[in-house]
Amino acid sequence: MEFKRHFTEADLERLFDGFTLPEDFLFGVANAAFQVEGGFNGPGEPLNNWVEGERSGRYAVSGEAVRFWTDYPEQLEMAKGLGLNGFRISIEWARIQPLTSVKHGVVPPFDDAAIEAYSDMIAAIRDSGMEPVVTLHHFTHPFWLGLDYWLDDDRLDLFDRYVEEVTGRLNALLVEKHSQDPLRLYVTINEPNGLAPLFYTLRYFPHRKAGLARTAHALGNLVAAHCLAYDTIHRVYRDRGWDRPMVSYNTIHLSVYHLDKMVTDLLLARRNGVERGDLPEYLVSGKQAWDQAVSDTPEVIGAARPYRWFESAMDRASARYFTCERLARGIDAIYRSPVADKLDYLATDYYDPFIRNMLKLPSFQDMREARFLPNQELWEQVLNPRGLYHFIKGELVNADGLPLYVLESGMCYRERKGRVEQRYDAATRDVFLQSYIYEVMRAIADGMPVRGFFQWTLVDNYEWGSYEPRFGLYTVDRSRTPVKISSVDAWGVNAGGAFGELIAAVRSRDLDRIKRAFTRDDW
Repeated sequence: MEFKRHFTEADLERLFDGFTLPEDFLFGVANAAFQVEGGFNGPGEPLNNWVEGERSGRYAVSGEAVRFWTDYPEQLEMAKGLGLNGFRISIEWARIQPLTSVKHGVVPPFDDAAIEAYSDMIAAIRDSGMEPVVTLHHFTHPFWLGLDYWLDDDRLDLFDRYVEEVTGRLNALLVEKHSQDPLRLYVTINEPNGLAPLFYTLRYFPHRKAGLARTAHALGNLVAAHCLAYDTIHRVYRDRGWDRPMVSYNTIHLSVYHLDKMVTDLLLARRNGVERGDLPEYLVSGKQAWDQAVSDTPEVIGAARPYRWFESAMDRASARYFTCERLARGIDAIYRSPVADKLDYLATDYYDPFIRNMLKLPSFQDMREARFLPNQELWEQVLNPRGLYHFIKGELVNADGLPLYVLESGMCYRERKGRVEQRYDAATRDVFLQSYIYEVMRAIADGMPVRGFFQWTLVDNYEWGSYEPRFGLYTVDRSRTPVKISSVDAWGVNAGGAFGELIAAVRSRDLDRIKRAFTRDDW
């Protein structure tokens, strides 16, 4: 089914007649340190939990990535040229407490130079006119913690200590060296509801152990780690006399409640006056509201009956495994904390959220390439922009008064052996941006407190073991050393220009300009 814009000029006139973008709305791009910085897991370089997979050949070598660690000034200039006012990055824990040998159990000291380098990077983001959103853990941790760190109940204090050191030292440098304010927006842990299954259910990320019970165990520890980090960041700011920060985690949207919204509802429970003994009833109500929002999402492709059965089975299985008892460590942290709040804003990542679309029968091309797993590849994800509206609406249940940021959304092509393949739905990134931004603006017009939309990503990057997926507004020629960044995306579309003009048009409030930007085909 060909991906096309789902709105008309008449729809644009109705939406944008009298529309005003919130003054504090952030249009941005997002990346993650390991995926863009380069300089990990090689000889003499900091090692994270992907080192064994890279060195064994299971994953592609990350290598220089896109050299963001050294070349960020040039890439920030590209982002600035689009008119962006937001830029999401992450800090790599393995760089902050580096160990270059494959030892376990050794807790290395903090690297002052690395912390200062990150402060310089964040200061440069601000100097470019963009608000930094800083993620403290984006899927990776130092190799010296072992592969199954999130199953280790007794060492979560190491993450808390890392958060405390980074928060204190980095912001002191922003204040004292750069004459800037401390950071305002934090993400503690990226997509814990995705991280735990990727390690222990799907077994794609580096691990030693596996199983649904371990997935629930890890998720409970991730919730506990978020609570520790939330309290620590706020304590550091209070002790230093800095203005109160905004701290959250971000969820990857999935259609199954217990794999997505349940964590957010748990973190909002005390804020909503829910006693621990009343959690089961509260979660039943939350699931009903979530299921209703999800069911309102128009379907793009009719999934076959076996795939729908699988989604239903996942719904039932997750309800059995992701119980309050199995998540007790996380719930203990929520109710043991001296403060009820555990989220200062909501943060979501939206790709294809439907479990039923994630399965497929291997194609002839898959078999030729010896890819026999029955899973949807990143470049095969179904694009459902109208679903974004409904998932935002569902996420806002139980969260009165909290703003929401879409911190990731994107689509990719596949590049294989130097050739970029057309998507099965013939989608292009300009139409993707038009369609998804339209839905975000529709949510705002309907009174939803959406305060940001971040595109994944500025430049093609390392997508967790592979350079084949091409998500960037700008593509990268990896045949050259150093890599060369192009002025267009992988399919040859001026995606950066499209994003920039859409942003400028919405800000202008000029209806004719808005209609041209949202219907233009010749980017």
